[in-house]
Amino acid sequence: MNPTPDGLIHRRAARILIVDRDDRALLFFGPGLARQDKDYYFTVGGRVEDGESLAEAAAREALEETGLRVTPEALGPVVAHTEGARVTHDGIRFYSDDSFFFLRTDHFEASLDGMEEEESKEISRCEWLGLDDLLATDAYVFPIGLAGVLKRLMGGEVFTEPIELPWLDLGPQ
Repeated sequence: MNPTPDGLIHRRAARILIVDRDDRALLFFGPGLARQDKDYYFTVGGRVEDGESLAEAAAREALEETGLRVTPEALGPVVAHTEGARVTHDGIRFYSDDSFFFLRTDHFEASLDGMEEEESKEISRCEWLGLDDLLATDAYVFPIGLAGVLKRLMGGEVFTEPIELPWLDLGPQ
């Protein structure tokens, strides 16, 4: 991670929208990372390491974070993207650049055993959520607009270009 000219830490991430055959998305749940007073859901994935392609990073993160073994080739093209500045609750300033893949898979029991120590501090659990669940939750859902993208992908739409999702920094308040 390199600092940007304005001092933010640039963090490129590869993420996966993992959806089972019953149209439920696998998301992580964590309290208070984006804001101390709010819970949040977010997608599987993380930092792209030096020398990795986006797809290689996404496949590695899926294995580390959920136990799901997937090849980079099985992920297909990037379907969505978002980027922007954010500040963690402990004051670290990032510029996040997140690319998302879509993966339809059989339902599986995710294992959080392969997570790094820092990840395990941020993630309380993982859940399979349907669109109605995502729309009904009081928690923040990252990325912004996830339910709409999932609805289109679950409906069979194929994107010729990644959808650009809005950025919203919900840093310390």
